[in-house]
Amino acid sequence: MIAFLTRHEWKLLATNEVVRIVIAVFGAALVFASLLGVARARAEDTAAIPIARSMRADAIANERGAVLVMPPAPMASLAAGQSDVYPGYLKVTARNVDALVTGDQVAHPLAVASGHFDVAFVILFLYPLLVFAISFDLTAGERDRGTLRMVLAQPVGLRDVVAGKMIARAVLLGVPVIVIPILAASSAAPPLLAAWTAAVVAYGLIWHGIALIVNARGWNAATNALVLAGIWLLFAIVGPATINLIIDLRYPMPSRVTAAVQARAATQEATVQGNRELGQFLQDHPTSSNVGREGMRQFAMLQAARDRQIAERLQAVETAFEEQLQRQQRLAAWLSVLSPTMVAQGVLLETAGTGRTRFEHFNAAAGRFQAEWKAYFEPRVLDAATLTADEVRDAPKFNYADDHSVTREVALPIAGMAIAGVILVWLGFRSYRGYEL
Repeated sequence: MIAFLTRHEWKLLATNEVVRIVIAVFGAALVFASLLGVARARAEDTAAIPIARSMRADAIANERGAVLVMPPAPMASLAAGQSDVYPGYLKVTARNVDALVTGDQVAHPLAVASGHFDVAFVILFLYPLLVFAISFDLTAGERDRGTLRMVLAQPVGLRDVVAGKMIARAVLLGVPVIVIPILAASSAAPPLLAAWTAAVVAYGLIWHGIALIVNARGWNAATNALVLAGIWLLFAIVGPATINLIIDLRYPMPSRVTAAVQARAATQEATVQGNRELGQFLQDHPTSSNVGREGMRQFAMLQAARDRQIAERLQAVETAFEEQLQRQQRLAAWLSVLSPTMVAQGVLLETAGTGRTRFEHFNAAAGRFQAEWKAYFEPRVLDAATLTADEVRDAPKFNYADDHSVTREVALPIAGMAIAGVILVWLGFRSYRGYEL
């Protein structure tokens, strides 16, 4: 009986011009967001490689360095995520100071101000709105017109009718929201696609369950629409903004201006002292002809000592920022359960490979590579050596590999959303027991 009611409701929705327009616009938004994501992922898969002006060890190790590129994740086209915050490429040199120099990833000012329009945005914010837009009048309109009593005069129960209506609507929105992202990221591994799909289904189940509960209250269609709009604002907009405000108040990040002043004060003494020694050396050797190989070694050692002292002074400032950031992240992990949008956002970004975890993994891999790069070049820099072509080719090479399981990390929040969705749907059907006709 439910299958028959679902097919009947599907035919009614398919003939509704407003519903057809809504679905067409929704599908077009998903396609457009997918195309933008593919173009963005291709653009991020490039980085300029500096060219060394000579074969001197210091020129290769520091002037050119090594540009480490984090390749776009297989599903990066679906979510920009943290890619506009964390750099996707780093420059590594043999120096202790600025060993990992972030490249400038400059975007158009309007794009920075408005943010990225991607598939994740459509799913997180527009998908719930459309769920409410086609589900706010499950039974209220028919009840007010008196047609619901006529339907129930047949050998069919009220909850069967409601189930058929909900299933038809869930499938109508579920097909584009599942199929289009899969087609856009078809090159991704099946476990990633499965995790993304499961997260979207669980997220949609929550909003369908909320719509079902509101419809079961017995209000008229206009009231249902108003209440559902308020719920969307609460969970998708106001809730996340409030949680972010709580986090900022509880663990405020130090001012960037203050941090810059602290970093400058921490390094000024070491910089001045190191530059004074380098200046004295250049004063004692005004021309390159009287420096000699031993003098070049001394100059390189003075530079290395200065850089080492500056890095030690900066470490304390950077550690303070890192510790405060970790406190914020721990609190955010706890508070995000209050908003399904925040939970789903975390899952989608991690699955797409544009979340914080992958960037931290890349930074850790870059740090390990920097140690290898320094170990290889520092003796040659201190020896003021001129490298051969073979020595340049034998320099360490960076190959980034994702060696952490994303699906295992997102399994728990996906299961949590699915359980919450099932409970909400069950409560909605249970609430229809007392529905007044």
